[in-house]
Amino acid sequence: VFASWMPWRVLVGALIFGGITIMQLAGQAEGWTIPSQFLSMLPYLATIIVLVLISGNREFALANSPACLGRAFHAGK
Repeated sequence: VFASWMPWRVLVGALIFGGITIMQLAGQAEGWTIPSQFLSMLPYLATIIVLVLISGNREFALANSPACLGRAFHAGK
């Protein structure tokens, strides 16, 4: 869903998710005063925000989707 048929977005999404996860672990090691539960929530919150932004523009989300997506396949036709 996040990639919207663009493979480079998978890489960007994985880097954002992983970066925020590492930031959480680094913050705990550095002794940040932010609660660990909030830091654990950040990767998922970022994912939800990105999905809301992408789904808000239907043309953008479906721009590169396969032409026959969701249609039944009948062999021999």
